[in-house]
Amino acid sequence: MDVLLDHLNKKGVLLFDGSMGTQLMLRGLNQGEIPDIWNIKKPNVVQEIFKNYFAAGSDLVQTATFRANPIALKSKNYENLIEKINKSSASLLKGICPEGKLIVGDIGPSGIFFPPVGEANFDELVSSFKQQAKVLAPYIDAFHLETFSDIQEMKAAIEGVKKITNKPIIASMTYNKKSRGFFTIMGDTLKNNITELTEAKISVIGANCTLGSTDFIELFKDMRTINDTLPMSVKPNAGQPILQNGKLVYKQSPEEFSKDMNAILNLNNGLLIIGGCCGTSPDHIKLLRQIINQRISG
Repeated sequence: MDVLLDHLNKKGVLLFDGSMGTQLMLRGLNQGEIPDIWNIKKPNVVQEIFKNYFAAGSDLVQTATFRANPIALKSKNYENLIEKINKSSASLLKGICPEGKLIVGDIGPSGIFFPPVGEANFDELVSSFKQQAKVLAPYIDAFHLETFSDIQEMKAAIEGVKKITNKPIIASMTYNKKSRGFFTIMGDTLKNNITELTEAKISVIGANCTLGSTDFIELFKDMRTINDTLPMSVKPNAGQPILQNGKLVYKQSPEEFSKDMNAILNLNNGLLIIGGCCGTSPDHIKLLRQIINQRISG
């Protein structure tokens, strides 16, 4: 049984979490430090953030394992820690997950590219994502493959996960807004990506990161126009970042963010997961919970 779709069918709209990286930076994560290492370096801090998102009202919270695939870890000389990092994060989350809530295994891109930009090999990518999925699978209810900018790498990640388990997959690409529509940095079109993901037989088609919540309103319209069958997931950033004291800072308030997300809810005519990406916090998620609850009661 697809436990994610079961929850979606019962509620119609599920609330995801917000950013993990932003929260870790507020707690001292150094620029250039891989956030995933905090699962073993400062596990209490990571678990506190998980708790905060559940307390804010999230229906599903994801592991802090965005960069914890073998290829990405190798770039920081942490390839020998793949099992320890992924297992620690999943265990931390499972240990505090309230009854009736869902645990999602987070998998991000490898950081390498296919020719002619780089030297990535499809089978090598499949193997890398497979190794990460194998560690996460026993602890989680679903996977979130997020912030992918190349549909071919996304397909490698999906294949890697499916070699391990049949647990549901949320597949989220990240887009830039152009005058001709929405494209990934690799030039993949929104329509092509949704077609490819539908054929890959995943559970939920998503988009996250890069764009703020205002641009996500138009992105969501276009996604719904192309896809009227599969559930969707949207996790925008809290606006566009600005450079402040040498650090990227997101200034969009929870009130501004939730206003845009409410507009997305008004456009929705199917099963939907909403949450936040970079710059969002438990305060952003708490306001989204209030909006969803008002819709249920009103």
